Amino acid sequence: MSTLLPEIAAPRGTLDIDLVGDFACPWSYLGTRRLARALDHLHGVAVRELRWHPFRLQRPDAGAPAQWRELLASRLPQGVSVELAESSLAEAGESLGIRFNFKQLTTVPDTTAAHRLVKLAEPEGLHGTVLDAIFRAYFEQGRDIGDIEVLAAIGAECGLGDAVLATLRDPQAGYAEVIDEERRLLLLGVTAIPNLLFNRQVLVPGPADEQIYVKALDQALFPGTGATVH
Repeated sequence: MSTLLPEIAAPRGTLDIDLVGDFACPWSYLGTRRLARALDHLHGVAVRELRWHPFRLQRPDAGAPAQWRELLASRLPQGVSVELAESSLAEAGESLGIRFNFKQLTTVPDTTAAHRLVKLAEPEGLHGTVLDAIFRAYFEQGRDIGDIEVLAAIGAECGLGDAVLATLRDPQAGYAEVIDEERRLLLLGVTAIPNLLFNRQVLVPGPADEQIYVKALDQALFPGTGATVH
């Protein structure tokens, strides 16, 4: 499950998908895999466009880098421990082919360059593959996805060419686009991730299971059916 963009020869419907998330968010990783599973339920439907929207949990102007356990604790409901959350996330990940390795995580990286890499991969049609590879690199392999050379290696592994990777090494390339998108989301009232929007009509806010995504996809494709998303 290395891509979110299935190749379908003769579509009978099309989907536009907007994903809001961050590479330091385990629920965003689960969300992309659950979305891919939900898309597997569809036959004769093509993903016309997949748009990734950055919403960074660790910003460079936030002072010292956040510690992983502190960041996770800040996102949990009262009474839920970090240990329980990591165990639950690991269990959820196993069924999706994700092997979370939380013991490797210390500080939370600035993911600005990782988001830039996704933007640079869009013209190549490889952004879905790059998305999954960055998540896998951080949460499963413990690689520093805040490091440009690590990201360049990930991009090369995904098939991006030397010209794209040279652009990635320019810190200004795509930077303004990432910042502007994030600012727009904040102005729209986005405060948490992940969020998924289908065909610019059906929103699934926050973590959700595969069946919720299937219902949302049905509602987006066949709005007259009366399907609802909870």
